[in-house]
Amino acid sequence: MTTPGTVTAAPEIIASTNAGPATTTWVELLDTQVRILRGRYRTRVLEAGQGPALVLLHGTGGHLENWVRNIPRLSRHFHVIALDFLWHGRSQTEDFDPELIPPLVDQVTDVMDVLGIETAAVEGQSLGGWVAMQLALRHPERVGRLVLTTTMGFDPAEGAIPGFVEPNWASNLAGSLDVLRNPTYDNVRTRMTRILADPERITDEAILIRQALYRQPALAAVQQRFITEYQTGDAVRRHRVSDPMAGEIACPTLVYWGDHNRTPPAYGRYLADRVRDGRFHCAADTGHWAQFESAEQHDAVVTAFLLGVDSVRGTATGHGTESEHLMEHDHCADPVRTTGRNEPMADVTGRWDIVSWVQDFDDGRQVYPLGEELEGFIRYTPDGDMVCLIARADRTPFTTGGQWNAADVEKAAAYSSVLAYAGTYDIEGDTVVHHVDLSLFPNWEGGDQRRRFILREDGTLALEARLEDGTAEARTARLVWRRPADRAA
Repeated sequence: MTTPGTVTAAPEIIASTNAGPATTTWVELLDTQVRILRGRYRTRVLEAGQGPALVLLHGTGGHLENWVRNIPRLSRHFHVIALDFLWHGRSQTEDFDPELIPPLVDQVTDVMDVLGIETAAVEGQSLGGWVAMQLALRHPERVGRLVLTTTMGFDPAEGAIPGFVEPNWASNLAGSLDVLRNPTYDNVRTRMTRILADPERITDEAILIRQALYRQPALAAVQQRFITEYQTGDAVRRHRVSDPMAGEIACPTLVYWGDHNRTPPAYGRYLADRVRDGRFHCAADTGHWAQFESAEQHDAVVTAFLLGVDSVRGTATGHGTESEHLMEHDHCADPVRTTGRNEPMADVTGRWDIVSWVQDFDDGRQVYPLGEELEGFIRYTPDGDMVCLIARADRTPFTTGGQWNAADVEKAAAYSSVLAYAGTYDIEGDTVVHHVDLSLFPNWEGGDQRRRFILREDGTLALEARLEDGTAEARTARLVWRRPADRAA
């Protein structure tokens, strides 16, 4: 097995991806052909461009328009075929099968057969990545290269990824069913923005296309069955790709990730290491819908990989000085290579001042626990101690008494405007674990607070934590910090 390198695009490919003025979906897809194929299944497909075949597979609840930002650039180099999965988009809604994955794999081979395509590169995002992995395992002769973008469906060996806990995907079920039963603009927007790092990047047109599809009674009905089986069914779990199975994927494989994906970059990097010929690339400030949110970077990196540019530049094996240099462009490169209690961490140690603290709820709410204007810092010492203090910037002095004899309402307000705790810390992969010794909130004392951390390209430190998974209050806490400009780290 090779060590995964980081894929970057050749300069000439990057130069061809400059963004122009905003356009509509059908301006972007003007030179494409959309039709219904009838083979073993009835499948809506889009075709564009000439060259080696590239099949694009979307995620759960999606449709071929998920790739609207990618098709124009990818079709400059490839014969692009995007399709609606069974029970999605405008493909057939009948003959539902709760196994899900085997019929979707068979649908892809059906489309390739009808179009006369023997072998293709295949990219799958989320659910599409799961289907693509199974396609590569069941029909290896039909997959030339594989791109797994924020894929689902992989089960790493227990304990293989330090600190990794599989998210409780079933916590999303109620919200997913609600949008299918009541596809208002706001409900659809909430469903779509939760997979982005920045909800403001979603477009009205993307929402309106999804809403128009969900308003089709037959699709809405079968989608409710699909999403229920996908998130909670036993039948579909039998088709997950185990750790040993991933090692059987032999074709060159690119795992493309986003640093804000709910399943962390360490998961994607591990998968890239498990397949026989893997590479890993992670886009900064990017969530689960990585092909949409970092479209230009995605298209440049994927095009380079599919054309073999990464192999030419020496990154296929991950060895050598060129590969080591390219690792600098991986915005999710592991900040820590080892673990151990109180291990010093040069990139984190020192003082970081608070920039922002927001809680993004899975149902679309956004809450600022101490307001939008904050003061405070977190400090990590080289010998493993830590302290965190955050306060509202508009705290007011007591007027009814001193520290101990002021009115209870003033003391309660003071408590409610500060977060404070201290203890020691460990680094486990991409997670910092705060072992709390003292806390203003006494329930934290003696326990651990786990935070996934990201050292961003702009020099800021992001800490993230999942809270109350499986409940109506499920959310992600996001805190951003920067080093003081007038202090040495």
